[in-house]
Amino acid sequence: MPKPDKISTGRCYEINVNTEMPSELRERLARQGYDILGERGAFKACQWQHKSLLLGDVCYKQRFYGIESHRCIQITPMVDKCNQQCQFCWRVTPSDIGRNWNQTHVSSNEVLTPDRLLDSALMANLRSLGGYNPEVVASVSERKYREAREPRHVAISLAGEPTLYPMISQLIDEIRKRRMTSFLVTNGTCPEILAGMSLPTQLYVTLAAPDEKTHRILCRPVNPDAWQTLNRTQELLASLKCRRVNRLTMVADWNMYDPRSYSSLILKGEPDYIEVKGYMFLGASRKRLRAGNAPPHRDIRAFADKLSVLTGYYILDEQVESRAVLLSREPQIERIQAL
Repeated sequence: MPKPDKISTGRCYEINVNTEMPSELRERLARQGYDILGERGAFKACQWQHKSLLLGDVCYKQRFYGIESHRCIQITPMVDKCNQQCQFCWRVTPSDIGRNWNQTHVSSNEVLTPDRLLDSALMANLRSLGGYNPEVVASVSERKYREAREPRHVAISLAGEPTLYPMISQLIDEIRKRRMTSFLVTNGTCPEILAGMSLPTQLYVTLAAPDEKTHRILCRPVNPDAWQTLNRTQELLASLKCRRVNRLTMVADWNMYDPRSYSSLILKGEPDYIEVKGYMFLGASRKRLRAGNAPPHRDIRAFADKLSVLTGYYILDEQVESRAVLLSREPQIERIQAL
C-alpha cells in the first residue's frame, strides 16, 4: 500500500491521508449496479431511461425542463469523494461499512481525464442498453432505442461532490464540446470553485437544512464552516450566468420545518427555479433512516405552497412519482434546448 501523501486542493485544508478507494466500497458499488470508471469515476443506468424505453414514462427532468429521459446519462467523476456524509444520501459512507478513507482530497493523476471519463460512460451506457434492442423487445421504439445510444444530456449527480474533482471545468467544457447539455448538483460548500469554473447548462445547489444545527446533524459535513460556505454560495448564486436551481431535499422528522428560514436562504441566491424534493428510502440511507422519513407527496406540496407564499415564486408543476414540486421565478418554464 502506498504511503499517505500530503495533499492540498486549495479549497478547505490539507491532510495526510491515503486516498485509495477501499476494496469493500468498490465491491458494494458493483453489487448495486455501478460501473466503476477508472479508479473512482462511475456510471449507473438510470431507471427512468429504462422506463422511458419500455413504458414511455419520463422523469421530472423531462417533465419540468424538457430533458429527454431516454437520452440522459448519470455519472460522477469521483464516486467515493464527498465533504459531507448526508444521512439521506444513497451513497455508501465510512460508517456504513466500518472502514475509513479520505473523502475530500484527490490529485489529478488519481482520476480519469474528462475525455476518458465521458468515453467510458458512453460505453457503459451502450452496455446497459443491450437488453432493449427492439429486435428482442418489441415494445421498445426503434427511434428511441437509437437515440438512447447517443445521449444528449449528462447529469453529474450520481454520488460524490463534483466540485472536488480537480478538472471539473474541463469536464463541463468537454460535455459542451460534444454537443451535450449538463446538470451539475453540488452541496454548495465550495463557493470559490463555483466562482471560477466553467458553468453547466443547469446548476443545482442543495439546501437540506434551514439552520446550522440541522445542517450539521443531517448533512454531517467534514469541514466545520460548511454552513458558512453554503451561505456564501447562495450569495454568489445570483451572479452566475447559467440556469440555477435550489433543490430542497425534504426528510420527514428531520428538516421539514421553518419554511421562512429556507425562504431567506433561497432569496439570497435568487435562483431561476426551486425544487422541493422528497427523500427516497433508497440505497445505504436505509441503514441510517426509516421508511417513515420519506415524506408523502402531499406533504411536499404543502411545504412548496408555503415557500411560494414566502418567496413569491410560482408553483408550475409537480411529479408525484418523484415527490417533486417545481417553483419558478417566472410564470412559465423555459425549456432546455438541445445543443
